[in-house]
Amino acid sequence: MKKALQFILAIFLSTQVWAQVNPIAEANEMYKNGEYEKAIQAYEFVLDTHLEAPEIYFNLGNAYYKTGEISSSILNYERALLFSPNDKDIQYNLDLARKHVLDKFDVLPEIFIKRWFSGIRNSFSADIWSYFSILFFLLTLTFACFYLYSNKSGLKKLGFFFAFFAFGISIMTYSFASKKTDEINIREHAIIVSPSVTIKGSPDKSGTELFLLHEGTKVKVIGELQDWRNILLSDGNEGWLKKEDIEMI
Repeated sequence: MKKALQFILAIFLSTQVWAQVNPIAEANEMYKNGEYEKAIQAYEFVLDTHLEAPEIYFNLGNAYYKTGEISSSILNYERALLFSPNDKDIQYNLDLARKHVLDKFDVLPEIFIKRWFSGIRNSFSADIWSYFSILFFLLTLTFACFYLYSNKSGLKKLGFFFAFFAFGISIMTYSFASKKTDEINIREHAIIVSPSVTIKGSPDKSGTELFLLHEGTKVKVIGELQDWRNILLSDGNEGWLKKEDIEMI
């Protein structure tokens, strides 16, 4: 009876895995055959099952790019980059797609130390930073044992110093992992998906017209009021637009 249950469970699990993998393989095959519209539908179907991976978003972005849907390609490249921030292929294709965006903005300068920490944090994914945090915490415990149980004063000093150092690195890498996780779970940035949209000075159709934005432009959502979203640009300008004009990354 036990073996029979194990056999049924194995079949069930293999069926579940096949159900997830097969649509991806089919979508990849459609893309290779130049059936980009069908590939888009297949990739979107996979994402609708809540199965997310940078490869899926990357391939979907490529398919949208091939069909000339630049804003959708940028949107999915940005999503892929959230999960794999150090992937050069994703960044290259994203930069390529951005060349088609009409709006160009100067980026406000950041404090050096903040820019430096952001660069380090974006070097790895949340999972990798979590592994680093666990590793350095284990090193902290190891060096703490040297400090607590060694009979030699030299080893005790080294144990204390390295335990303190490893604990500090563990805390820092944990904060990096937490920040990267928040970027994935709490999306603050969005892509303009309407061909063009007039940014208002207030969340109202009769509000003052400030400037015009075009599809593919990346914005940061800093507030909302009913169907309106308050957005911030990289050059510091802000304004309001309708919710349907953007899609969250």
